[in-house]
Amino acid sequence: MNVKFSFDEAMVKRWGFMLEGVHQTIKNLFAARNFPCVSEGDGLSFADKGHGDDFAVMWDIILSLLRSDWFLDCAASCVWQDEDGEEDILSQAGKA
Repeated sequence: MNVKFSFDEAMVKRWGFMLEGVHQTIKNLFAARNFPCVSEGDGLSFADKGHGDDFAVMWDIILSLLRSDWFLDCAASCVWQDEDGEEDILSQAGKA
């Protein structure tokens, strides 16, 4: 399983942030739980470690982002992928 993020650079700037700083913040959240960043560039992707609690830990990180004051405004996409397919997290959080 993995989760992919992309960000609206114009919104990031409106919040007074730099895209690189937003990327680093997301990377730090996942690195603190030892989840590898498997893809960088316009978007970021993080993969599970193959442990039984990966699902819960990754969702804990995602939920903390959804509760933050900036994430929903700045995120262009947040997609969960696993063996059952893809899930658009932002659409379920009230952002289309």
